[in-house]
Order: sequence, then structure tokens, then C-alpha cells
Amino acid sequence: MADVIMPKMGDAMIEGKVLTWRKRPGDPVAKGDAIAEIETDKVNVDIEAEEGGVLLEILVDEGTSAPVGASIAVIGAPGQKVQPRPAAAPAARPALAPTPRPQRLPPRRQIV
Repeated sequence: MADVIMPKMGDAMIEGKVLTWRKRPGDPVAKGDAIAEIETDKVNVDIEAEEGGVLLEILVDEGTSAPVGASIAVIGAPGQKVQPRPAAAPAARPALAPTPRPQRLPPRRQIV
């Protein structure tokens, strides 16, 4: 069994959106077949199968985003059962650095 992973198509990419699935569960898949089209922040790209077999399950629906490295589908042998898994978590946004607080200075004393 092989997971189809959301690829990282650029340094700034943290998630991709599945636009269309070119294969459906139960369809045969050969290594190199285009199985889905994804949208990144800069371009739309076809994802190719890295292994042959049957598309067993789609984990991310069309129009839905998934973080880079998340499993979006599963390819395996005909009739093979897929173990239930949790849904893909939304992509983590980069944390912002905390805003420094201004330093309070003691009041100025006037010399008379």
C-alpha cells in the first residue's frame, strides 16, 4: 500500500488544493499516471502515481486543501483494505514573532 502525498512545489509552499481527481477509487493506476491536479500558490500541477495498483481511497476531496506532506489518497492491491485514519489537519501557519513591549523608563527629573 502506498500513500499519495501532497508534494512541496516550492520553498514557500505550505499547502496545496486538490482541484480534480483524474482517477476514482477502484480505478487501475500505473506508475507515472496522472491521478490528480493540484493548485499551489503559483501553478497548477498534475500529481503522478509513484506506484502501480488500484486507487483504493481518496482522503482529500476536490476543492479541499491539505498541508505539504499529508496523505491525500491511497494506492494498493485490488481488494486491499485501507485502515481508517484521521482527516488531514489544516496546514500550520508560520508563527509570528511576539511584538516586543516598549521598555518603561523612569520619569525624568528636572534640575532647577
